[in-house]
Amino acid sequence: MNTMLATFILISCSVIILINSDRPAECELPSKTGPCRAMFPSFYFNSTTEQCHEFVYGGCDGNGNRFETKDECLRHCANQTTGTN
Repeated sequence: MNTMLATFILISCSVIILINSDRPAECELPSKTGPCRAMFPSFYFNSTTEQCHEFVYGGCDGNGNRFETKDECLRHCANQTTGTN
């Protein structure tokens, strides 16, 4: 019974946090290089650190958490800019 209650509370808190988050859902996704072998310098938003980090995108099978510039990443996911690319 205690396990069920703890699980319910955890799920409820998670849902409340997600509903109240102004951040788009794609910003919560991990970076995804994909299986292709191209090398596109890209940025993804790390929701744990709340910062944009560089990674290499392979050119296919990625996800929505991929941006061409750090500014674009910050504008979309953190509602801020660095003033540089």
